[in-house]
Amino acid sequence: MGSEKERVREVIVVEGRYDKAAVAAAVDAYVFETSGFGVFSDNEKLALLRKLEAERGLVIMTDPDGAGFVIRNYLIT
Repeated sequence: MGSEKERVREVIVVEGRYDKAAVAAAVDAYVFETSGFGVFSDNEKLALLRKLEAERGLVIMTDPDGAGFVIRNYLIT
């Protein structure tokens, strides 16, 4: 009789491991961690994100601060 988690088709993109754990506890989804600014220098991670975006779509959930703004804008361009 436990509550089931909502299934999310899109990939949810978060900044760090604690964000990933919190989102994964709330919904049934593929949660992708950018490792903060680490995504800027990781071409493999960026290529995987682009592929996932084309296949499933992305929901970008970064912190409402300067770093989150920079990461969000980097990923949507």
